[in-house]
Amino acid sequence: MFGLFSKSENKRLDAVREKAKKQADKPKPPATKATATGSSLSKTAIDKAKKRRAAAKATAKKAAPKKAATGSIKVKSGDTLSQIAKKYSTSVRQLMAANPGIKNANQIRVGQTIKLPKEVITGSSTGKTNNPYQGQSSKEITSGKSKRETATQRLKRKAVTKRRGRADA
Repeated sequence: MFGLFSKSENKRLDAVREKAKKQADKPKPPATKATATGSSLSKTAIDKAKKRRAAAKATAKKAAPKKAATGSIKVKSGDTLSQIAKKYSTSVRQLMAANPGIKNANQIRVGQTIKLPKEVITGSSTGKTNNPYQGQSSKEITSGKSKRETATQRLKRKAVTKRRGRADA
């Protein structure tokens, strides 16, 4: 009866089996701290994870918005005056007061330098402003969904006061 494999194939299979036996007989390396604590991660994997966490913390610190120490910022594409005010904890009105060249809060240009109010630079802001639109975006202010009285509310108020006999409303 003929074998399934040729002599050269049998020799190759024997060599593979012999290599597998030697590999199984080799002593295993001592357990690392990770395997001793029940973790299946190797020491290098743990070190890599620590480095990734440290790098993530470093980039998070860099990405955090900084309070401007110089007192001015450059407008980037997509910036609005209300976004800038919110980012630096101030109001649009204070930004416009610090920048008399800005006549319309809705018209700022990319690359334009905007001075920040002294309160922002020194950090001595009390947090209260006289701005009734504080914390609202420019879309909320212009859409009528703001805290101010709407035209319909004004008409209703005038109608009620006329019925009561008061002409001034």
